[in-house]
Amino acid sequence: MSEADDEVLGLLASAVAVRPPDSLLDGIVDAARGSRPSGQAIESLGGGRKANPAEAFVQTVDEFAALLTAADGGAIVEPYGWSVTQLVAHLVEVDLYLGRQLGLWEHEIDESLEADHLALTEGAVRAAVRADFADTVARWQQVSGDLCAHISSLDTEAMRRRIKFHMLDTRISTVLVVRIFEVWTHIEDLCRALRRDAPPLDAARLHLMTGVAVAAIPLGMLLGKLDDGGHTARIVLTGRGGGVWNQSLRLGADPGEPSVTIVADAIEFCRLAAQRIAPVDLSAEVEGSMDLALDVLRGASVFAA
Repeated sequence: MSEADDEVLGLLASAVAVRPPDSLLDGIVDAARGSRPSGQAIESLGGGRKANPAEAFVQTVDEFAALLTAADGGAIVEPYGWSVTQLVAHLVEVDLYLGRQLGLWEHEIDESLEADHLALTEGAVRAAVRADFADTVARWQQVSGDLCAHISSLDTEAMRRRIKFHMLDTRISTVLVVRIFEVWTHIEDLCRALRRDAPPLDAARLHLMTGVAVAAIPLGMLLGKLDDGGHTARIVLTGRGGGVWNQSLRLGADPGEPSVTIVADAIEFCRLAAQRIAPVDLSAEVEGSMDLALDVLRGASVFAA
């Protein structure tokens, strides 16, 4: 992804987590089509504050850690059928990998699997079938604690340094947003297993996530071998953390006149991006080609947590 693609763009909606009435929804779409620089948020319509990626990552990790205090290590977490112990082992492996990429420690990986987030951790997940839950959690707390301490020490210039992370060559700040996606998704997974409500995701963190999720659509379409056709999609995400984007569907290309407009809830769009809901199951308003819209949503499903 280019540096422009990495940017977290688009601040639109105020912190309202309810679906607007149709009359207001029409107004949002009309406003989205108004004259403005392509790919930028309409600030006058309620753009919000973006979180600091390092602080947001640490906050999300802390929320996951708090949930583990009430968890049963043998409980099954969907969608992969892992036990909670295996889920924590997965996160240990991802944290070790990220620390390796940041130069914090040596950690051997199978480089042939590096581009596949789930495959890279599969061995550790299998090995955790009989692992002790308390020991696994303690190991994760140690590794994640060291990782969070390092990330918290980085200044603005350091956060702009580019590293390789799976198939991406991108800035550390963008990698942290991808990791926020992952940990937040597993928080929701764990809460479903515990039959409790997930902690609310604040608008500032959600602004980071929606911007990166939209910017990643061309990459997802490329990886999915979906024909972008040189098109541009207008993405309108409503509710807290939402925004409006004119997003080229071709990686590295400038946006043009939108061929399709997709309006959806910001949180639901992030669940789509994390592959927790399918494109056909996303409640969305579409204007333009439904086939193109479905390809766009398939391309958005890129963050396998």
